[in-house]
Amino acid sequence: MGQTLKEKYNNLPAAVKASVLFVFCGILKDAIDFIVTPIFSRILEQEEYGLFNVYNSWYQIFHIAVSLYIFSDGFVVGLSRFGNKKEEFTSSQQGLILVLALPWILLYALNFRNWNAMLQMNTIMVVLMISQIVFTTPMNLWVQKKRYTYDYRPYVPVMIIYALMQPLLALVLIFINNLNQGSFNNGVLRIYAGVGVQIAFGFVLMIMQFIRTPKFADKEYWGFSLSTNSVLVPYYFSQILLNHSDKLMIDRFVGKAQTAVYSIAHSAAFTLLVVTGSLNSTFTPWLHNKLKTKDTSEVKKLTSSLIILVAVCSLIIFLMTPELMMILGDEKYAEGKWIVPPLTFGVFIIFIYTLLADVELYFSGNKYVTFASILGAAVNIILNYLLIPKIGYLVAGYTTIIGYLVMCACHLIFLRIICRKQDIKAGSLFDIRIILLVTVVLAALLIGVMCLYQLILIRYIILFGLAAALFIKRKMIIDLISGIKKKS
Repeated sequence: MGQTLKEKYNNLPAAVKASVLFVFCGILKDAIDFIVTPIFSRILEQEEYGLFNVYNSWYQIFHIAVSLYIFSDGFVVGLSRFGNKKEEFTSSQQGLILVLALPWILLYALNFRNWNAMLQMNTIMVVLMISQIVFTTPMNLWVQKKRYTYDYRPYVPVMIIYALMQPLLALVLIFINNLNQGSFNNGVLRIYAGVGVQIAFGFVLMIMQFIRTPKFADKEYWGFSLSTNSVLVPYYFSQILLNHSDKLMIDRFVGKAQTAVYSIAHSAAFTLLVVTGSLNSTFTPWLHNKLKTKDTSEVKKLTSSLIILVAVCSLIIFLMTPELMMILGDEKYAEGKWIVPPLTFGVFIIFIYTLLADVELYFSGNKYVTFASILGAAVNIILNYLLIPKIGYLVAGYTTIIGYLVMCACHLIFLRIICRKQDIKAGSLFDIRIILLVTVVLAALLIGVMCLYQLILIRYIILFGLAAALFIKRKMIIDLISGIKKKS
């Protein structure tokens, strides 16, 4: 059997083989992050764990502001456009990030005290953050290029080492620090370890790329990259704000200990992304093919089935929340159980509006997607600003739902506009009644399950019932997903 599987793998086309390994590396990274979360939540104090997450949130925001995400979708388009000069194009993007960082370095140098006060960081940490932004760009460019060319042989070992070294180095530094009676803040050491590994990898890859193809600047390449990515920046930025502004506002209004609790709850809820991400990556090519041929006869039934499947997975996380929080954290983080269900419900809403947005993006409705994201982020930030100081940090889980629901409502409106222009019936793609019904039922179950937190026996009877239903229906689920893959 093992030999047969190996032969099947060896006979796969290079593109399919590469895709399998790329997915494997992505799952492995998520698995490592999940495994180390309970370790660091226990060896770090809450304030230290909160500091680590606040730093990462600021990093994500400044990453998009400084780099304009020149390594993202625009870079992939550039690899296709400048196919014969991929190496020159890649080297020029490394030069571009160095130039993009200069104004920010100057702004910080001229007023570093105010910047430090706003970010609540010292100069060393801010300089590290700027360096991290600069040197993770070559790493991201390298990753995108390897994926684009299906060059998985160097990709797989590098990504495995890269994913493992960050938490392992952090654990070593924290262990040494604790032996020396904790001379340093362990949260800072956690940051230094991760950033140090990222800078080291990025620096080496940058030098190797420049040695191989020494092209620092090119007017055409820079112009293409800036024009392409600047259009996407508002969308990227709003998504970052939706995912990270709540942590920063909790830190500002309440404290780092509460930020730590919220971050653990966020990690627990966003385990659902493993399911939704896999479904999206499989469904999107299939949907695009159907839209291309205008054969939408099967789309509505499939989207309804996927939404119900994700709702069931969401309910499973609702039921397991108290135990999940104890696995990822301990009793210090138990209060986070009241945030996990609304955040999980938020991921469910993300899945729905991603399905809707896929149609909009296929028909070049980028402006609609961007508007919905900006509006949702604005609503979330305003509600957090008004409510966190008055009600407490737990409300952030519920304001997030409202932000996502606003986005989803926008997408439902925009979907109808685009479908009308393309002479496609929106009702042939999505059953709005099913979406509304499943959403309302899941919201009611969210409240109901939280009332059952103390009744573990009842929760697990329901959980085993759901698991049994999924097992009984496993063939239908497998056929559903396999059918998408075969037809995409």
